[in-house]
Amino acid sequence: MRTRNVRLSLLLILGIIVISTVLLSINVVGKTHDYSIGDIAREDVRVSGDIIFEIESETRAEKGRIAESVPLVFDRDQSVLIESLRFVDILFDYIDITLREIPPTGDQDRTFQLITLKSKLPKYPQYDDRILFELLLSKNASEIRQSIKKILIHILDNGVMPASYSNPLSIANKNVTIRVINSPQLNDEISRGLEDMKTLAETNADIPALANAMSRQLPREERILVLSVIKSLVNPNLFFNPDETKRRIDEATRDIQPVTGVLKKGQTIVREGDTITTETLNKIAILNSYAATTRINYILGVLLLQISFLFVFGYFLLEYHSRLLPDRKAPLIIFSIVVLFIFYTFFLSRTDNILNSTMIFALYLPIAAVTMIIATLFNIFIAIIIGLYLIFFAFVVSNGSLTVIITAFSSAILGVFVLTNVERRTDFLRGGLILGIINSAVVVGVCLMEEYTLYDTLRNIELALANGIINSILVLGVFPLFENLFSITTKFNLLELSDLNAPIFRRMLIKAPGTYNHSLMVANMAEAACKEIGANYLLARVGGYYHDIGKIEDAGIYIENKITDKRAKSLAPNEYSRLIISHVEKGIALSQKNKLPEQVESFIREHHGTTMMTFFYHQALEEADASGANGTVSKNEFQYPGPKPQSRETAVVMLADAVEAASRSLQEPTNVKLESLVKKIIYNKLNDDEFEYSDLTMSDLNKIQRAFMRILNGIFHTRIEYPVNEEVQKLEEKLNVKEDEN
Repeated sequence: MRTRNVRLSLLLILGIIVISTVLLSINVVGKTHDYSIGDIAREDVRVSGDIIFEIESETRAEKGRIAESVPLVFDRDQSVLIESLRFVDILFDYIDITLREIPPTGDQDRTFQLITLKSKLPKYPQYDDRILFELLLSKNASEIRQSIKKILIHILDNGVMPASYSNPLSIANKNVTIRVINSPQLNDEISRGLEDMKTLAETNADIPALANAMSRQLPREERILVLSVIKSLVNPNLFFNPDETKRRIDEATRDIQPVTGVLKKGQTIVREGDTITTETLNKIAILNSYAATTRINYILGVLLLQISFLFVFGYFLLEYHSRLLPDRKAPLIIFSIVVLFIFYTFFLSRTDNILNSTMIFALYLPIAAVTMIIATLFNIFIAIIIGLYLIFFAFVVSNGSLTVIITAFSSAILGVFVLTNVERRTDFLRGGLILGIINSAVVVGVCLMEEYTLYDTLRNIELALANGIINSILVLGVFPLFENLFSITTKFNLLELSDLNAPIFRRMLIKAPGTYNHSLMVANMAEAACKEIGANYLLARVGGYYHDIGKIEDAGIYIENKITDKRAKSLAPNEYSRLIISHVEKGIALSQKNKLPEQVESFIREHHGTTMMTFFYHQALEEADASGANGTVSKNEFQYPGPKPQSRETAVVMLADAVEAASRSLQEPTNVKLESLVKKIIYNKLNDDEFEYSDLTMSDLNKIQRAFMRILNGIFHTRIEYPVNEEVQKLEEKLNVKEDEN
């Protein structure tokens, strides 16, 4: 039974998760609208939830601005300069070698030297014969070499482009970063303006002036030689790098947040009958795009959170099943209540007028009514767990509103506790008023935080007061529905059943007065014990009243009624035992005849569990032993059929029944004797595994023992032994006591 109930509970929780996930998914996927410019709106088009959308044109403009701030990347190839300087050294080294091999003599013709030099020089670069001839004649070859190198270094360090920059990436930017490549040394990047960079043609045009300026120490003829050699050796070494430039632009624009706009929840895009303009059509397109997006991540996140809730609740359900769900109908009832709340909240969140104020939305939620109903029908533990889940659902469906979660939390928790001690139906109105007053204080705090106007604050206070009272009236009206539709036992049913003027109790008082008094004592003891362990004391009290109603029919065979039935002397032990055990079945039949709730009937069925009737069993064994009839005694004939107590309340009544009955057999009961008796009975029941399914703990048993002792000590307290009249008269005569004449 318990395993099936737990399995059903977990299955129903899974059903709630599926339903709520579907509704929350619908809540983030809205309706689409099909319009063109110039159309007439067929209905009001409103935003169902806050939409943050990207303004693509502004985002592109922002990325373009950032892109234009990223410098263009040019690579300066250092190998071009190295190669040019190497050619200079080759030229002048071979001039020196040629002059050493063919030394000049007087005015001798240098033609042979020129031919020899040209044969040694590489094919590239090509030098004019006149230049080579003049270099062979020059007396300042070393100075010319140094001047050429110095000028080449100056030109190529500045960089020479092959042609003008053609802007292949279409970037309006004139800032340049020059990277040095193919260099043995690490060099920092150089920043420069695009206008300062020169092409090969522009550089060649500047070489004459540069050569004159940087080699003015040489004669004019030799400066011409310098100019000619430099023109032969200057090559482009500065090249635009589009890939690196694009990479740097992408890196700079990667982290740019899109420029966004917001369509607020409840905002009207266009009203019915208005003309669709370009601006409204753009907003409708955004709305359609948002509505068509399922937002998978959001839905998966909601589903994961709810599955986490399933695991947490499942753990508590397995550990504390009997406390959380004391009734087998509880899972279905709670499921129906939660599903109704979920659907109500979902449709409320899609109501346009409610969307304009999260405070109004929060105060329209009947979350307090739900926790009131569950706490009153079952217990505060399951009410708190369900309340936390409803807070989560309201928070998500309201798109994470702080106002909603604060107000919902206040309502849920207050709903659990304001009706803790409800015993009359008028207590609901008292609880509703308390709920409204406290919620009003919460509303004032939220309004101050959110900077509401005085008018809105006062309106919300009125709504908070009304919310508390309406929730309590709603609960009061719903209770008869649960009592009749689900046949569930409420506090009010129990209070009605606890009326000792009911016909069944009057009949018990007349036919079985001992059982009647015994039942009253059991009820009082069970009630006191259940208060100590936090169980349903009212249910235990009513169960104590009714647990022995099966004894009414054959009241005379029970010892508490002083055994007036003549059959008691003639019945065999096993027959007597079966007759006494039958009071359970008779009690169940009487319970069904009087239409007692199933929870009360369980006390009749379970209050003996599978206890053995030791007295009759022992008597049967003695008779069998005396007659030598071995193996004729069946233990099952002397044992109650059960079941064992399935709840803490029925287990407490079992103990109270046993203790109260046993305490009457004590001769001159004292505190020590009573305590020893109570401990013995509890130990025996524990040893027989009678509490296997009741979830009673050792701590509970200790508290039950102390509660029983308080009641028993009150019943069996020591009284003063009053003297009889004869003893008083004898002492008066002996002492010659005279009566007062007055």
